[in-house]
Amino acid sequence: MRRRLSRALHLEKSSLTGLVDRAAKRGLVRRTRSSRDRRACLIELTGEGQRMGELAHEGVAARLETLAGDLPAGHRDLLASAVETLLSRHTAGPPRA
Repeated sequence: MRRRLSRALHLEKSSLTGLVDRAAKRGLVRRTRSSRDRRACLIELTGEGQRMGELAHEGVAARLETLAGDLPAGHRDLLASAVETLLSRHTAGPPRA
């Protein structure tokens, strides 16, 4: 799990640990022990973390709506498709040679 999160956020292990530590102190995430591997920790959002994530998403969506609001529908659809493709490529990891 840590590897996937590190890759998705483009963070080294120590930076990721610090980020999780700070988020845990703010009550946004909690660590739980893995039932499969006692050495591993699982990170999950708390209710407050979920709420903050939803607020952030709504804020970004509202800002994008403002920026693209006056584009013709066809252009908006094309933009949405391009962004979906970019995000899909980003979450898939680095391109393979």
